[in-house]
Amino acid sequence: MISVSVYREVFAKGPSVETTNMKQEEISSTLMIPGTVKLEEEQIIYASPEKGELNEILVAEGQEVKKDTVVAKLQNPQLELEMEQNKLSIESANLKINQLDKQLKLLKEKEKTLADQVGKEEAKKQLEPEYEQLDMEKKLANLDLKQTTLQKDMIEKRQSELEIRSTIDGVVLSVNKPDSSSLENSMAEPIIHIGKLDAIVATGLLSEYDTLKVISGQKVILRSDAVLDQEWQGEITKIALLPVQNQTALQNGSQAVQYPLTVKLTGDTKTLKPGFQVIMEIETDKKQANVLSIDALYDDGDQPHVYIVKDGKAFKKTVQTGITSGTKIEILEGISKEDQVIINGPDSIKGGMEVTVK
Repeated sequence: MISVSVYREVFAKGPSVETTNMKQEEISSTLMIPGTVKLEEEQIIYASPEKGELNEILVAEGQEVKKDTVVAKLQNPQLELEMEQNKLSIESANLKINQLDKQLKLLKEKEKTLADQVGKEEAKKQLEPEYEQLDMEKKLANLDLKQTTLQKDMIEKRQSELEIRSTIDGVVLSVNKPDSSSLENSMAEPIIHIGKLDAIVATGLLSEYDTLKVISGQKVILRSDAVLDQEWQGEITKIALLPVQNQTALQNGSQAVQYPLTVKLTGDTKTLKPGFQVIMEIETDKKQANVLSIDALYDDGDQPHVYIVKDGKAFKKTVQTGITSGTKIEILEGISKEDQVIINGPDSIKGGMEVTVK
């Protein structure tokens, strides 16, 4: 009887609940985007059989290099043969032009002698076919010389490509001399990889909707599961104007469009390595707003609502919500700051139920 009496007394009072009030605070929504850590500047050099065979690697792993440093040399016997043939062609064209110049000089002397005999007009008329012939031959010889000179420029350009130079100031990250016995494998792996270790970025993809929320210069917080209890600061440096389209989605008939995003990391990034997977948190829509703890909100699939306490009873209030930031949510309409809102209430709570405030 005593137990029944205690039970009835507790039941009569209703469940014990905690309450809170809506407060005005600064709130912002957070966009979470997966990303990959990369070097901002890097140079990856592959074997180029079409240019020449690798002759010599001039750098070692871990070595610092300056921009324009020769890091490897190729050799191309066929190119050397073409250069020799080109030299002979140029020499031959110059000899022919010199010979034609001598013939023109002799023809002019012949014209003077003939003019003394038959007069200038007649001499010029008689020798005109020979002049025309020599002029035509000289024009053709000059064209040949011009063509061989252009060939020389092209060969010299190809020869300059036999010296592979660094395009950045950085550190040699890897050196791999290809196996000549397997051409396919030698072309798959880079022979030299150079990177700038003090400049690290993270890249990810934004949906077309998310591109409307972010701009260049926004601050970003990055975290990695590989390095627990640590975070890094960053700043958005680039949002691509053109999307990268998912070919699989396109084939399935859906237009999955995503825009590449680049974030430059600041501060100490020694613990991060290229290839690390990170989560990028981008703060958006920062503003002053009326907020509640998200634990006060109920959502039964219809409309979000809360329960307020008035005269010892719980009353259901439908609310209109805005952005969510961490454990807080923006309340646009439905309650006032004076309302006592139940927080962490029981699932069985209903409108009109008697409750006791702790």
